[in-house]
Amino acid sequence: MKSHTQENFLPADPGFHRERDDGLYDPVRFVFVNDRMREHILNERRAILDALPPFNRARQEKIFSKYDPDERHRSFQNILRMYGRPANA
Repeated sequence: MKSHTQENFLPADPGFHRERDDGLYDPVRFVFVNDRMREHILNERRAILDALPPFNRARQEKIFSKYDPDERHRSFQNILRMYGRPANA
């Protein structure tokens, strides 16, 4: 009997990435990313990368590198600071 404990599964319905025709994922591009969104995006990316076969992982990482949720998170924090709100509000 085959054990499924070592298998990684792709998210059933990713909220922050859209599946392409070639089986890879494009990130949904947000202008601003709050703390929770950033955490969910990074977790979803980890799950996607872990589930892909090695020959697709490098291609997927290249796609992910074109959109940095950390940069969008910093932009959101800067907007909050500009309007006098605490960055983690």
